[in-house]
Amino acid sequence: MMITHRLRAALQDAAPWICLVATLGVTSYLHFGGDDRGPIVGFEQPVLQALAPTEIARVASIHVGLNDEVAPGQIVATLDTSAIDAEIAVAQAEVAQIEAEARAEQTLLAHELDLTVEERQRDLARQREEQLQASAEAKVLGDEVARVKQLVEDRLAVVDDLSKLTVQQAGAAALAAEKPRTLGLLSRQIQVAEQRRQEAEGQPPAAAAKLEADLLVARRNVEVLEQRRAGYALRATSGGRVAGIDKQVGDVAAPGEPVVRVVSPRGSVVACVPERSALGLAEGDAARLWVRGQRGEPLPGKIAALGPLVAELPMRCWTSPRQPMWGREVTIALDYPVDVPAGQAFDVVFKPGHAALSAAPPSPAAAVRALAMRVPPALSQRSRFEPSGLLVRPAEGRYLIISDDTGHDGKDDEGAPWLFAMSATGTVDPEPVVVQGVDELVDVEGIAAGDAGEIYLLSSQSYNKKGRRKPGRTALLRLRSDGQGFRVDGEVHLAEMLDASAERAAALGLPRGTRELDIEGIAFHQGSLYLGLKAPLDAQGNAMIWRIASPGALFPERRPATGNAGKGKGSEPPVDPKLLEDSGLSLWARARVDVDLAGRPTPGGISDLLFLPDGSLALTSTPSTADGDAGALFRVDGPQPGTLAPRLVQRFPGLKPEGIAPSLSAGKLMVVFDAGSGVPSFQEISWDR
Repeated sequence: MMITHRLRAALQDAAPWICLVATLGVTSYLHFGGDDRGPIVGFEQPVLQALAPTEIARVASIHVGLNDEVAPGQIVATLDTSAIDAEIAVAQAEVAQIEAEARAEQTLLAHELDLTVEERQRDLARQREEQLQASAEAKVLGDEVARVKQLVEDRLAVVDDLSKLTVQQAGAAALAAEKPRTLGLLSRQIQVAEQRRQEAEGQPPAAAAKLEADLLVARRNVEVLEQRRAGYALRATSGGRVAGIDKQVGDVAAPGEPVVRVVSPRGSVVACVPERSALGLAEGDAARLWVRGQRGEPLPGKIAALGPLVAELPMRCWTSPRQPMWGREVTIALDYPVDVPAGQAFDVVFKPGHAALSAAPPSPAAAVRALAMRVPPALSQRSRFEPSGLLVRPAEGRYLIISDDTGHDGKDDEGAPWLFAMSATGTVDPEPVVVQGVDELVDVEGIAAGDAGEIYLLSSQSYNKKGRRKPGRTALLRLRSDGQGFRVDGEVHLAEMLDASAERAAALGLPRGTRELDIEGIAFHQGSLYLGLKAPLDAQGNAMIWRIASPGALFPERRPATGNAGKGKGSEPPVDPKLLEDSGLSLWARARVDVDLAGRPTPGGISDLLFLPDGSLALTSTPSTADGDAGALFRVDGPQPGTLAPRLVQRFPGLKPEGIAPSLSAGKLMVVFDAGSGVPSFQEISWDR
């Protein structure tokens, strides 16, 4: 009994120590000897943007504060532009000077050619007068010679008198005989001078051509300076938060010296995988992730890249600050974006051998993951925003969006000539992008970029609900960059030209004229413009695509102070059907792009079109004439003139896809949806299908 009592006492005294050892053992097992596939720590890897000038400049203003969220393309700071503004002013003065010299040279040349023609015409008139005079004199002298000759025969005159008259008559006759040759020579000289004058009007001579070349160089110099000036506005290249402001207003920043630093999430997670767990992993393996500190369903992802070597992992990955860990860094691509702070920690579990956690393709309805755009209240108060087209601007890290209505209905700003900018994450800039050289934009449905920096804007060409169609609804505009906005340098009105050429309209699939015409899609591809018609459809229910082979020939030289794309102020652009012929406008292709409206197949028309670098053609469609919100996305591989065979990529029940563009995310398309007075939305769709 004594032994048992002592044993119990000993166990009671040792129990706390036994529990401590057991706890440490279990903990050690879990940390160092547990399941190889247990939770692994990972971190969202941020990107630090150091926004700095490319040339030395003074900071004029800072538009953000610490920890402010910024969108891609948002201006965070501006630099003093006074010096480069002076350079631009000098360059513009040089342009004006060369333009004046070119006009003076042309005027002088025209004056000289006119004088030459007039002088030759005077010479010709004088020679004709001398010819008539010589002919008359020769005739009179001939009669006088005959008379004197008779007198000599009658011995009433001497031979010397006859000889003198004969010599005079021969000289007059010779002069009269030579004059036709002189007259012919002068006539040919007049023809040559007239031809030179006509050639000078159509094609400038070498001196004028040199001035034209000098003018082109001067204009390009202005463009370069304006591009440099645009760089004085420091923009965030991607979304994120302001992590630091290194310069204040008035400070001088050297080239490459940061003014503002922005930290941005990459959208991928780097996991620290211990070396004992890394050998069984491969690219494409599935992963599940949980935001550390939060509960809920795991986030799906897959391994995008494996670190090439086993190395010491970052200290943040260590389970003990005194126990370094070795392993591989594994990059995980999330199946869809997650809004988390840059550097957020995750708990990660891998499933080796599983290609993806969601391998089965989603149904078309489930695939729709449209996200609401973030429209600032300041913009909503200033203008309606109903996306009708989209253009990607990779160099600016943003999209340009057109709206079929701007300003406010019935107000002075209705139809204001504005474009809108949107970040990669759907945040719309509060300030519109101004288009100069036009009074208003009306029912603009298409936007496309050419290969020389120009941008094309297309109005619908349609009649409104009241059966009216003012000039602004038929405009096709060509824009050029102008500082922070754009200016119009070309304007035509398609519907009016088609109305003036019924034969060409019929060849384009409009036998009844333009009353039913509605164009919503425009794309630029290999030097040509392509227009996608929403209505009318052809007799077989196909949507039609027109091609403008030479867009440059469609735009005559724009006269100053037009300002006429809506309100009719200033001089009107010419309505010349011959421009359609010169530009090569033709019916290029047809495509069946029906939509599913309330469960019923409904004839669809083209709402936008886009040629992709891989050679494919993307088409979005909405109901051609039926009322209701529905849409679809189609793909055409290797499109050729004729009847296309579109392949359905995705349907958009209850949504109206109005614009498509290459996404700022590689391998994807960006689609924007018009919601009328509601909140517009967007969606990124993989194009490797």
